Amino acid sequence: APPHLKDTVFHLYVDADADPTTGRKSAETAPHRGTDYMLSVIGGMGRSTQYDAEGHVRSGPPVSFAVEGNTLLVSADINLKRDDRGVRYSLYVLCHTLTSAGPAPMSDSTPRRLIAGIPITNRAKILRLSDYRENHGVIATYGVHRLQRIERDPQNIVVPHDRLETDGFRVDHQTVRRWPHLTREKQDARAWTTAPKPGRFHIGFMMYDDARDERIGIYVEKKLVGVAVANRDNNTTWLYCTERPIQLEGGERVELRAAGPSGRHGICNILFLKQRPEPRDIEYAVENMTAVTPVGQPGKVILSWTTTWPCPTRFEYGTDTEYGQTILKERPCLVHRVVLDGLDPKLKYHGRAIGARRDGTAFFGDDFVFQADPPPVPETQSQTTTVPITVRNPHSVAAKAWPITTGIPVPQGILGDADHVRLMLGEEADDEVPLQVRITGRWPDGSVKWLLLSFLADIPAEGQTVYPMQFGRGVRRTAGPLPAVRLRKTDRSVHVDTGPLQFEIDPHGNLTRFRLKNRPLSAGDAVCETVATDADGADYTTRNAAAKITVEESGPVRAVIKVVSDLRDAGGKRLFRIEKRIEAYAGQTFLRIHHTLVVDRPDTKFVELDRLAYRVPGLGLASAWRVPTVRGRVTLDQVLRRVWQQFDNVFFLDPTRKSASGTATGRIVGAAISTDPSGCAVAVRDFWQNYPKGFALRPGAIDIELCPDFEPGLYDKFPFEKEGHHLYYYLLNGRYKIKTGVAKTHELLLCFSPAEQREAVCQMFQRPPLATAPPQWYCDSKAFYDVAPRDPKRFRLYEEAIDRNLKAYLQRRDRQHDYGMLNYGDWYGERGANWGNIEYDTQHAFFLEYIRSGNPEAFFLGEATELHNRDVDTVQFSPDPQNVGAVYVHQMCHVGEYYTKSVPGTLGFPRGGFTVSHAWVEGHFAHYFLTGDPRSDQTGRAVADYFVRKELGRPYDFSSTRVPGWHLIMLSAAYHATGDPYYLNAARVIVRHVLETQDVEPRPLPDYQAQGRKPCQLGGWSRMMVPGHCRCEPRHRGNAGFMIAVLLSGLKYYHDITGDPAVKETIIRAAHYLLDETYSDKVHGFRYTSCPKTSYRPGASPLMVEGVARAYLWTKDERFRRVLVEALPLSAGGSPYGKSFSMYYRCGPRVLADLAATGLTLNSR
Repeated sequence: APPHLKDTVFHLYVDADADPTTGRKSAETAPHRGTDYMLSVIGGMGRSTQYDAEGHVRSGPPVSFAVEGNTLLVSADINLKRDDRGVRYSLYVLCHTLTSAGPAPMSDSTPRRLIAGIPITNRAKILRLSDYRENHGVIATYGVHRLQRIERDPQNIVVPHDRLETDGFRVDHQTVRRWPHLTREKQDARAWTTAPKPGRFHIGFMMYDDARDERIGIYVEKKLVGVAVANRDNNTTWLYCTERPIQLEGGERVELRAAGPSGRHGICNILFLKQRPEPRDIEYAVENMTAVTPVGQPGKVILSWTTTWPCPTRFEYGTDTEYGQTILKERPCLVHRVVLDGLDPKLKYHGRAIGARRDGTAFFGDDFVFQADPPPVPETQSQTTTVPITVRNPHSVAAKAWPITTGIPVPQGILGDADHVRLMLGEEADDEVPLQVRITGRWPDGSVKWLLLSFLADIPAEGQTVYPMQFGRGVRRTAGPLPAVRLRKTDRSVHVDTGPLQFEIDPHGNLTRFRLKNRPLSAGDAVCETVATDADGADYTTRNAAAKITVEESGPVRAVIKVVSDLRDAGGKRLFRIEKRIEAYAGQTFLRIHHTLVVDRPDTKFVELDRLAYRVPGLGLASAWRVPTVRGRVTLDQVLRRVWQQFDNVFFLDPTRKSASGTATGRIVGAAISTDPSGCAVAVRDFWQNYPKGFALRPGAIDIELCPDFEPGLYDKFPFEKEGHHLYYYLLNGRYKIKTGVAKTHELLLCFSPAEQREAVCQMFQRPPLATAPPQWYCDSKAFYDVAPRDPKRFRLYEEAIDRNLKAYLQRRDRQHDYGMLNYGDWYGERGANWGNIEYDTQHAFFLEYIRSGNPEAFFLGEATELHNRDVDTVQFSPDPQNVGAVYVHQMCHVGEYYTKSVPGTLGFPRGGFTVSHAWVEGHFAHYFLTGDPRSDQTGRAVADYFVRKELGRPYDFSSTRVPGWHLIMLSAAYHATGDPYYLNAARVIVRHVLETQDVEPRPLPDYQAQGRKPCQLGGWSRMMVPGHCRCEPRHRGNAGFMIAVLLSGLKYYHDITGDPAVKETIIRAAHYLLDETYSDKVHGFRYTSCPKTSYRPGASPLMVEGVARAYLWTKDERFRRVLVEALPLSAGGSPYGKSFSMYYRCGPRVLADLAATGLTLNSR
């Protein structure tokens, strides 16, 4: 039977040099090992892949094919090895039915075969249209503004795509590119027109050049006059035209023919040009070379640069221009970073970046001189500034020497060193308080931006205490706590002494040898260990693995020790990684443990667990243990050995393990407290919210059950369409099913205080006293850009709404039961079945409200959201390290792939990928600076790094403006937080492309769209719109308003960190465009897109007008003012739904700042 190409995959593996050691890298026995070219015919389309000697992949030559009878003929122009007998190469063939899942109904292959002795002809090669590798008789150029000028030139004649006659082409109604175009439907597709008038013209056309090689022949009256080869692959629209003008008499058939087996061949028009455009080719250059030496780190330098073509990172350096040392990173990118350490700060170094052209040849940057000597720190201001820090205690018991750690920002240029900071007590600031200070952020001038303060606070019950922070050139700290935390590190362990409490961290990273006032609290060999049982019943413990122990902080008030170890069984088999951050405090008898599991298994997509617990040995275990609930308590003893929270509002009392008896309605607060004077208390913060959770008495120990074991069926009974996919997807079949790459942090407390104090300590631990500076101080610092503090007089509508929506957000969470170990902190309901994965940066919205109002509820909401998003929604491990930092888009079960189908009647995504338009970092960095939690900082950097690799690892382009918009928001935040020039350079690449593609001159509209409006578009990034944005035929050109608004926000934040005047002008032009296309002065509101069939709706969210507000601040244009005073108040109510809440309040405080700066209010509708 003849080949049936539509559902067939055919691969011809060609080892062109018959050498299996070069080319594709595979197992030695694999028949395709050594492949140099893979020639394929898939679903009726030809394509090829080429492997270089090291196995690196790139696009191969065009593949032609034809069917003759029952034979498939495949042709490609490749170089084959030759010897004295002729051509010598190897072949392997694989053929199977095209299928998306499951085994192929047909699959066949041949053995690998050596082909030798094929004679070589001396005749000239026959060139078909598809054989041309470069332009023939054709020149090419590109650049949006250049092409638009050519189109506008009245001497030129443009025949648009939809006025061409076609055979094998059709209008592409799904395109989102800037120019509408055709798309090819068959191999020998043709598009033509007639010469419009006599004259000499360069005949050309425009077409987008992506990664696929495409060839177009230009014919006049069937005579080939030029061949265009779209093989620059730089993701932009090119203009191709005949190198020489052609004399036309008028009426001749001018035809474009598509050649080659693959490619869209998206022809935009046929052009008749009076003048030949200036040719332009790919430009290769090294730009934006920057070196930064961090303050306080002599010998270290961060170097970053950009290249105009994505290429591997290569940097040569040395003490002279001979260089001598080379740093090489293979992965191609448009932005590059090298971190050098151990340099001599006294020496000047020379360096240069080297890029690689598409053909592999090198291009060089200029010699760059740098020095690893930190810049001088600005001098601290002479006057003394006092910032009152208020510590509030919401509990009915007083806090005595409670450990406080809080981040306080400082405006740029006024503080040079943390030695000039002290903390006082009381509003009169009479007494100094012992203080531990760490600088966590600096401004670009080297001055202090963020301080992390640790101190011990006394706060009355349901009261507050003011601790004024003072800084100035004459300020010095003098007070020291007695006793201070003392650390002693040996080769095998770390000894910690808080004064009353001593303990060790052993070589496995386990806590051991607890002593209280030199009295042993456990047997000498007893350790606090993490234990687990997998789905096969194998037991694991951190006792069986060595640990990496790092002292992160060692100060007078607190010590922080990080421990990283594995869970292993007795035979050494590994389950996954456990990280612990242990915090000990001066004079205190309790410690905090931030316990993080990281599923870092490259061998499996999911790990299944039976249980996971943190086991604490100790004395007093035979006595009763009180377990407080929200409305009472439970007592553990020799009969009732276990209690655990099964749902957010139901817990179980288990006299025997895995028994389903003793169900009780209620919520366990999260502590188990021994009544024995020699005992202790243990606690888990947000215990019931992170169910399942439990406490279980065991011989010689109490288990903090982070993942309690349970019988199959407990969670399986809930329907998939309801609670099943929503809450219990990871708890089916009596197992915990956790995806590789997911992490989970639990905050634990070990308390060895006197029996009568333990419950109060545990209560305080659940909702710790919060230290807060005045909102005006946070906002004036500019650490969060421009933010307006709470002002009910100026912004009454806004302040009333945010108070109402915070309460309603909590009520909605409780009503939907949005709790559970992998759920708590996120919000559910996106498209009916997805978890939101904090879309629009929910935690950032909460933290902005916290710093502008001081509302502690906003802080704690933000913290819970941050912990979830950084651990669960963000890839913390991947078999490919390049994927660490990827963020899952909103989808079912947060990370997808628990199910293969959606929930009926919803738009739920069973699985989803990673996109920069659904990833954020501002909340990560805000949490780090406010709390000092390094995992948040590390996650923010990892996310920013991942999306640089993903988005800038190819020639940059965008169709949806929200892509560069959100990416600029991310990169600006990353640079603002870290000062790393890598992020600024990445932003520069994007901004350059955004500016190069903005319509800075009026762009005429097609006749069908010009009716009843301006006949042109100006100031935007107009593109063809698709269903969802426009369902008309022909499609309208324009954009979605909210996508333009996102880009304006990103440009605004970039301007905030750079002051770039060109970006300022871009924002102003684009603000006019946004209103031209989508705003109605009559309705006082926006429509969704430029399509005239979309409806205007009254009102405007802060997201829609953030750029407009900044444009009004700069221009005082009355048009912008009307939007702010007429539309913005109509939507001032905001929303408590997670997605809408996040969108509104991530921007709202910054819009209010621009309103305040221009004297506008938000008081009435």
